[in-house]
Amino acid sequence: MDVRTDEGRAAGKGHRVTKNTRGTQTRNTTIVSAASSGQPPTFNDNTMTDHHLSWGEPPGTRSIVAYSWARRLALDYRPTKQCDGNGTRGMALNAYEPGTKWLETIPGRLFLYSAHLDLRVVGYPSIRVIGVKRGALPPSALFCTIWYREHDETRSVSVEALISTIWLNEWDGKADSYTGILVNCQLPLDDSIRRPSRIYVGPNPCYENASHSLTTRSEYDDEMTSVERKGRREFTLCIKGLDFDEDISRKLIAFVELHRILGANLFYFYVFNVHENVLKVLRLYERSNVVRWFALDLPGDLPNEKSSRRRFFSEDIWTKRRMELIPYNHCFYENVHLSEFVVPIDIDEAIVPTRRKTWHELLLDERAKLGRSFKDFASYSVRNVYFFPELQNKSRIDRSTGLDEESRRSVEQHPDYLDTMRTANISPEGDSVKSFVSTRRALTVHNHYALATLNPSTRRAHHLDSNDVLKHHHRACDSRHLDCDLLMEDIRIDESALRYADELRTRMRITLADLDALP
Repeated sequence: MDVRTDEGRAAGKGHRVTKNTRGTQTRNTTIVSAASSGQPPTFNDNTMTDHHLSWGEPPGTRSIVAYSWARRLALDYRPTKQCDGNGTRGMALNAYEPGTKWLETIPGRLFLYSAHLDLRVVGYPSIRVIGVKRGALPPSALFCTIWYREHDETRSVSVEALISTIWLNEWDGKADSYTGILVNCQLPLDDSIRRPSRIYVGPNPCYENASHSLTTRSEYDDEMTSVERKGRREFTLCIKGLDFDEDISRKLIAFVELHRILGANLFYFYVFNVHENVLKVLRLYERSNVVRWFALDLPGDLPNEKSSRRRFFSEDIWTKRRMELIPYNHCFYENVHLSEFVVPIDIDEAIVPTRRKTWHELLLDERAKLGRSFKDFASYSVRNVYFFPELQNKSRIDRSTGLDEESRRSVEQHPDYLDTMRTANISPEGDSVKSFVSTRRALTVHNHYALATLNPSTRRAHHLDSNDVLKHHHRACDSRHLDCDLLMEDIRIDESALRYADELRTRMRITLADLDALP
């Protein structure tokens, strides 16, 4: 289903497509800014948008949708108010960093996680704050207080916050539930604030205690300079909170190395609780800038002791699912200007092309198929098949029969990602998919696809052909959620991952040797 929120809409330049007498598109002046006067921007009837719009719709539809977005931006615009005399209090103290502690700004009700500068749409800079609310927020307005540096002086402004929920209430909407939110804090349109340093969201404007605030990305200008010089990364993977007592270090190495072969440039891992050997793997990859990882905890009175948290999540699956969206959206906004796509994925999954070897080649083919309409979508989804370990056991026994000890050990250490027996059933579109999410066109991210889009006319998901690519899901069959007998009645041999076997094993040997060499 599509998502249209009334709060926290994307801030961006509105456009309109008009046709001249020869039927070609013309581009006209767009927005008249009124930032200096504190008034909302105005739009003339010739405003247009081009690359954000859906194609193949009735004549005039695109123009109407584009104009509606421009009008919506004008209505959503909130002028900033300069805060006098409160810019320096507490600035010598540490602000909150993501992954350390949640910033609680309304006791028991509003918790902030991270803040990110969003410059994707020209003329409408904003700060996106990722947080969690418990139950309903106060009916009165919330405000963003933003600190910034100007001529070696710290100053601050205040602006009304626009709130959108990172969830759909029809999935599960208990009145007192913890739910992720995205807060949009509009920056002045006149570009007077180039490097915001800290931000607070709460019930009062011009909040004074700057030490009780979130930091924004201080290294943004340096990273953008690097992006302009080298270009964006293509794929960043986002892996939700790891919570394992067992030593899965070898599995984690196989996961990282296979996806590096497929085209992943960077991995964001979030960690609740893992074996010390897993932390060694993360630190090893961190040294070479392959992995960034963050310790993760839960806000408010949600349990953070290991056994209590696991028990709570097993009993309250909906809260678990809502909280999973926080690291996914943090990963998305950390990379919104630095990567073309983020890929929310689990460590028991791999997106494997069947006709091509890499994701880059796969999406090049899809761009050629779709033409201009490729940019109509915020995510590109891959359907799911199961490689249940129960299906592989007999195959592994057969392969190990008659082998010498060294060869048998090699079979036993065979990475799950190279299994070849899968269910013939392919999941329906939208069910259990994983997606390449466009950082240019998504607003918020779900486990499976873009949840909301930056421009409301953008479609959320396009499903790639299952003949071109499948998501290999390596997990035991859970009869509580799956009809295991039925799924395992019809089996296929799928050797598409074996193309990577030699390179994967070589990479794993090198990484394991590097790991052993660590003190």
